[in-house]
Amino acid sequence: MKRVIRNTIAGLCSVSCLALAGVGTAGAAGTTTSTTVPPYASGNKYMSFSVETVTGGGSPAGSVYPGSCALENNFGLGAMVVFRMWGTDFVSGTPLVGAPADHPNVQSVTINGLPGVSPAPTMAYSTRDGYWTYGWKTSTSTPTGTVAYTVTVVLNPVNAVYKTAYKNVVKVIKGKRVIRRVSYRKLVSAKIPAVSYTFTPPATQDVILSASL
Repeated sequence: MKRVIRNTIAGLCSVSCLALAGVGTAGAAGTTTSTTVPPYASGNKYMSFSVETVTGGGSPAGSVYPGSCALENNFGLGAMVVFRMWGTDFVSGTPLVGAPADHPNVQSVTINGLPGVSPAPTMAYSTRDGYWTYGWKTSTSTPTGTVAYTVTVVLNPVNAVYKTAYKNVVKVIKGKRVIRRVSYRKLVSAKIPAVSYTFTPPATQDVILSASL
């Protein structure tokens, strides 16, 4: 397994896992659980998002983690593994945002596959930072080895959009043809149900837990 170098901190952390839904990039395999809604070819056209793991506070004293937010995928038991996620909503063309932000387009972000953590934890959105985070505090009883985690993002459903349009209607009144202009609701965009994308990181970015580092 390739180890991510711990030389980038805080807001300068580079993206370790880029999931471009529908692009088919090598190592960015995922599944979709959505219904195809025109004009999108398939559910994997709805979003893209990035996932990375960084060190977090609360790691053991004297460990190799001098501070938090250093990009890392190799951790010793007792370390705090922080997952971060952000991305773009292709439907609106805006960043993925969640509550408590105004007009959230994301319903939930969950992490699956963390040993000893049940039910699957949800990531929390920060309006200050503009991304989701979840801190996984490991312990001496946490199994070592590769952690086969996945991240699932569920978008909020989008209501159908209509506009008022007009058309001429010919009616015969008392034997005479009368043209009247009437209004009607014209569909601009169809309703989009809640859709999801599940991202599995490439092997080079798996989280690896060791007894000590």
